[in-house]
Amino acid sequence: MFGKKKPEELSVEELERLLLLKRREARQRRLREKPMPSHAPPKPGVQRYDELAFLERRRGSVMTRGLYRGARWYERLLVVVEVVALIGLLTAIFFYVQDWRANRELVRPPDEITVGDLSLAPGNSGATSAVAEQVLPGRPPPPPNAQIAAIPVLYAEWLEEKPSAAGAPVVDEAEAQKLPTRIVIPSIGVDAPIVEGDDWEALKRGVGHHLGSANPGERGNMVLSAHNDIFGEIFRYLEKVEVGDEVLVYDGAGREYRYIVAQKRIVEPTAVEVLAPSQEPIATLITCHPYLIDTQRLVVIAELDTSR
Repeated sequence: MFGKKKPEELSVEELERLLLLKRREARQRRLREKPMPSHAPPKPGVQRYDELAFLERRRGSVMTRGLYRGARWYERLLVVVEVVALIGLLTAIFFYVQDWRANRELVRPPDEITVGDLSLAPGNSGATSAVAEQVLPGRPPPPPNAQIAAIPVLYAEWLEEKPSAAGAPVVDEAEAQKLPTRIVIPSIGVDAPIVEGDDWEALKRGVGHHLGSANPGERGNMVLSAHNDIFGEIFRYLEKVEVGDEVLVYDGAGREYRYIVAQKRIVEPTAVEVLAPSQEPIATLITCHPYLIDTQRLVVIAELDTSR
């Protein structure tokens, strides 16, 4: 069976098989030399135990090969899952860092901020207007006798009391036709009414138009504010607006004015400089940030499209 190979030339498997053959031959010789006991012959269909045949079945059985093959595929699957999980973790860290860096770029100190063409850097004598808030719109009403954060000296002279929406002066029909009444931001699905004033009560009813700020299409800064987590969450997704998106504002006569988003910023609530007038027709949209935390303000500045 093994040819003329010497014992030292045989492999381990061949030696094992040869040993089993020798054992089976020795067992058969003993059985031939020893008379068979007088017991009943084995029942039909019952085979005697054959160690060599069992070894062959164990090594070459389809079930054994399938188990080994399945184990290998299971190990490979685990490796793939681990690699995918690692890639997902690295991707999440990458986007988190990118978002953190983007937020830092959006936050700009007061001495670098420009609204439209009106520079608000310290020492600019051209910044003469009236900003009527110590903090930006969108906050809950402060508790009685609350201390308001200090305002930069540059803007302190702008602070003065103005009537709230409830006490706003009555305007005639012609002036009322110029006021903003509706805002549409297609990219985030906003279509909401605009009311006069941006105090706590006014923002319950819609987007608030800052009293004294510009009207749609006019030269100056039209300031519009709304909540992002209460009272309809009108500006819930304002942070998803991108530079180049359009903002449509309608006045009381139904005229449409198209503004194009030019800037996005995250500022502190005391950054009242974003309410300052501009030499160009712009719209400034304000809401709280981050969502449900509201410790800062998200400011989106859009410029009037004069090509239409």
